[in-house]
Amino acid sequence: MQEIRELLNRRWVLKRKDPELYFRLKDAYGAYQSFFKDKLGYALILNPILVKAEKIPGRPSPWMGIGAFDTPLAYVFLCWLLMFLEEMEPEEQFVLAQVTDHLKSQPIGAEPVDWTVYSNRKTLIKVLHFLQEEEMILVSDGDDSQFAGSEEAVEVLYENTGASKYFMRRFPFDITGVKDPKAFETLDWQSEEGDRGLVRRHRVYRRLVMEPVVYQEGPEDQDYLYIKNQRGLIAGDLEKAVQAELHVHRNGALVLFPDQNSLTDTLPNRKNISDITLQTCREVRRKVEEGEWERDRTDVVVLSKVQWRAFLGQVRETYGEGWSKGYRELGESQLVAELTRYMEEFGLLQVDETHKEIRLLPGAAKLSGDYPKDYWQRGKDRT
Repeated sequence: MQEIRELLNRRWVLKRKDPELYFRLKDAYGAYQSFFKDKLGYALILNPILVKAEKIPGRPSPWMGIGAFDTPLAYVFLCWLLMFLEEMEPEEQFVLAQVTDHLKSQPIGAEPVDWTVYSNRKTLIKVLHFLQEEEMILVSDGDDSQFAGSEEAVEVLYENTGASKYFMRRFPFDITGVKDPKAFETLDWQSEEGDRGLVRRHRVYRRLVMEPVVYQEGPEDQDYLYIKNQRGLIAGDLEKAVQAELHVHRNGALVLFPDQNSLTDTLPNRKNISDITLQTCREVRRKVEEGEWERDRTDVVVLSKVQWRAFLGQVRETYGEGWSKGYRELGESQLVAELTRYMEEFGLLQVDETHKEIRLLPGAAKLSGDYPKDYWQRGKDRT
């Protein structure tokens, strides 16, 4: 149902921003809450401020971070600012000076935060903009972007919306002694009532709805065995809940949404990098089908980084004339880096830095994109 897709697709639905959807979700709560509880093991939050599904990944991945954050310091600032907002009431106002003073007084690093350092100011602005984008704070007056240029004579008035209290998840165990990220995952599953079957079901459903592709990791991969053995049941649940199709192959399973208009971060989408990815996948498949590239027993194609760079040059030569101006003029190194990162986030490849290799995964052969026939005909006419 559409309500489930909305909650899976969004961090939350705020009453003040989208009251119509908020009340629709509130009224339909009884119809969708069982899917989140029984299949995904997700808690639902419904209060006068928002509706939220407490989404927890079946398996954490690097791409699940905040895209705008490029340093650990950004996450540190975010955590301290969430604690800063925790003490405030909804609609309570504060100024930028209170924020900088608060962070300067916290034990961040060996020395107090130095706001004369440009990188520190720039990082803080990224975090403040993220809080604004997620509607945790509003700017009532001023422009905090100026703070990146100079720490002096900049004052901005903010308003707390109250949503920040629900950003961090509530852990069902004590995290004060946890030092290894892997330990969070272990403790999480141990807290799932001790039922192995329930734990596996929740983990598999979470992976299917959150990961681009769930790959088989050997013949004894219990998650993948569950997907194959319960394929009919899972497919029925996903069709009923989110109108999605489950595709299960020898080495990978994925969920496809025929109607993607209401989804974000999907592939394909309307970005030109998405089109380029589909064209790249088409050429990957062609190379394999024509015998130029060999697959290993898990259907993975391994290329050196030099081979990968040369291959993308060929893709650009074949399709580049139809790309947007930005990508036509993008430097070779930038194009390789951006496309590699994008495809990695969608589970189409893995970068092996140790061996300087690119591992093209089976998902890359699932997708394909090309220009219409009349595009190629126009090219022939020009020559």
